Amino acid sequence: MGESAGRPVVRTLIEKMRADPATLDGAVAAVRRQSPLVGRLPEHQVRRHVAALLDVVASAFAHSPAAHGGAEEGPVSGGGAGAGEGELGPSAAVADRLAFDRAIQGVPLAALLDGFQAGRVYALSRLIDEARAAHATEELFDALGELDAYSHELRNRLIDAYRVREEELGRSGYSARARALRELLLGEPTAAPPEALLEPGLRYHCLIADVTDPHRAAPTEAVLVSGGGVSGFVDGQLCSATPRLPAPERVGDLLVIATPAVRITQLADAYRAAAAAMAAARAKGLRGLRSVTDMAVPAAVHAQPRIGQFLAEQRLARLDPAEQFHRLLAETALAYLEHGRRVESTAAALHVHPNTVKHRLRRFGALTDFDEAPEPGDTLEHSVRWWWALRAWLE
Repeated sequence: MGESAGRPVVRTLIEKMRADPATLDGAVAAVRRQSPLVGRLPEHQVRRHVAALLDVVASAFAHSPAAHGGAEEGPVSGGGAGAGEGELGPSAAVADRLAFDRAIQGVPLAALLDGFQAGRVYALSRLIDEARAAHATEELFDALGELDAYSHELRNRLIDAYRVREEELGRSGYSARARALRELLLGEPTAAPPEALLEPGLRYHCLIADVTDPHRAAPTEAVLVSGGGVSGFVDGQLCSATPRLPAPERVGDLLVIATPAVRITQLADAYRAAAAAMAAARAKGLRGLRSVTDMAVPAAVHAQPRIGQFLAEQRLARLDPAEQFHRLLAETALAYLEHGRRVESTAAALHVHPNTVKHRLRRFGALTDFDEAPEPGDTLEHSVRWWWALRAWLE
């Protein structure tokens, strides 16, 4: 049977949606909202999978036999997780990858399917809106059955692939260990007592590595537990509880946050602190093995961005972010605070003459209250508030 008259119209609408970043943004938001367990994963990871799913369905519609005058049979051949690229095309690889990642991350199949359904409903609703706006509703409804068949086949593939992966992880014991670690670090009731996972008499460091791709986790896992302990994915990040820290040279340029060693009952608190430190360290572009205590101030500042904005609005209202000279003054004041209010050290750091620093600080003081003396006993917090305001304004 030849191509229906409405197919070119629908293909044009689909390509328009694919080219609009708002389509992906909306689908990702829908997935994370509908499936809270998926919503706890790093957003960029969810985004990558949603983009791939949307692409394979759109591509399958564009290149199906109906689009080229072939017989209108099923959109793709049936088959379980063992089917190859030849049967299901790129959709097989996309579904298998998603199933693998979510099984490793401990996201239950039901939560995975909740997210899949939310993304599907959003994409179809958006397509219907586009069709109505283009007065192509009749053409769209002719194609909806085929589009729905593609998404249904993809869903079946996801289910099959997830169950195969879940069975493999269960046989190896990985699922039980990773699940126990997640429950321990998240402070949830554990199916098995902590003693079955860790030695009660030891103290453990909580480690979080900046690794969110399960396919690339194995080498890092080996480093994290080189001193013993257990590892697994928690909230989409590779974590471990280990009695001994790995050597910094083994960590290399990978960002790894480490807490001091704590009792097993304190690991949940340690994990929360490490997660806050990881977010701040990632934002600063840091690398290597980092102690959570070294990240104390950046983590606190990163966790409360609105306070920094309030401080900036209050103290730097007369400065214009678009004015380069104002930015230069702010950068000089920040360097001055970070070098203990010492002009010579600030000048050396900025590669300028000390008189230049003094001149800039005078100009900055004329535009702000920077020169005002702090209240008695408030010197440290006074400097921290200015440092925070300047950082927030410059960023």
